[in-house]
Amino acid sequence: MNRSPALYVARFVFALAAVASDCAWAADAKIAAGASIYGNYCSNCHGDELRNTSGGATFDLTRLRPADHDRFVNSVLNGKTQMPPWRGVLDMEQIESIWSFIRATADR
Repeated sequence: MNRSPALYVARFVFALAAVASDCAWAADAKIAAGASIYGNYCSNCHGDELRNTSGGATFDLTRLRPADHDRFVNSVLNGKTQMPPWRGVLDMEQIESIWSFIRATADR
């Protein structure tokens, strides 16, 4: 049976689209989980939707850049200035979900 290269390309493109769709869904789910966790643990101090409404008393999370990931994780785990440590309260999956929410919100 002789199959054309076009058929292989079409199957590859279809498979690639399916993987991309699954990745996008997973990213959206992580952002949604992060929004929920942020609302439960972070918004009281950092404001809704990262809008710092405390007059500068807390860090404005919209200032975080992608390169600040390690700094963010360290601050969440160990606390910083007025922020208490969340080690033992939030696990790494939750922290990464919050980071995904921050990135999705700040990058709009």
